[in-house]
Amino acid sequence: MTHYQGSVPTSKRRADWRDQAACGGQDTELYFSALSEETAKNVCRGCPVIEECLQFALDEGIPYGVFGGLDENERADIKTMSVRWKLTAKETTRRLRYARQPKEPRTMRWLFELNTIAVFGDHLTWTGAVKPKFRGRAYTPAQLAFIVGRGRSPEGAVRRTCGSPDCVRPEHLSDNAERNSMAPETDAA
Repeated sequence: MTHYQGSVPTSKRRADWRDQAACGGQDTELYFSALSEETAKNVCRGCPVIEECLQFALDEGIPYGVFGGLDENERADIKTMSVRWKLTAKETTRRLRYARQPKEPRTMRWLFELNTIAVFGDHLTWTGAVKPKFRGRAYTPAQLAFIVGRGRSPEGAVRRTCGSPDCVRPEHLSDNAERNSMAPETDAA
């Protein structure tokens, strides 16, 4: 009869994706400290197994730390968004790519692309906050889309020209200046 001696078996785990991870051999505290979060994410961005790491964290429900280039809040946001909006795997991957980008600089175009999805026909719909903020200022999704498409702030109200009530495709929007320039001229005789 063999008795437990209080030691852990010396068997090695099977080789898997973790053996190729860029973080292998690094201090794991780096991945669980808010002070070094951006440093950890920089290591992740160059990792050949970033997708496997993220999937591991999602499958295991790991509530803390940086895995797959995302912190716990970013992982929860992506998971919630993909369920709520029934995103395809391709769309989820696109959003993950943006979520992994360094926090600065973020642009209006980045904000627009992250928060829109293609819908029926040639339309885009907004999936983000009702009043998205950029550099401390709140915009309507239509205002933000107009600025992204035209490179200038709208004059007056932004209206849809396509008839789709939720569309934010920049080409389907107009402001007062554009509507006035397209209005038929009347003879004053």
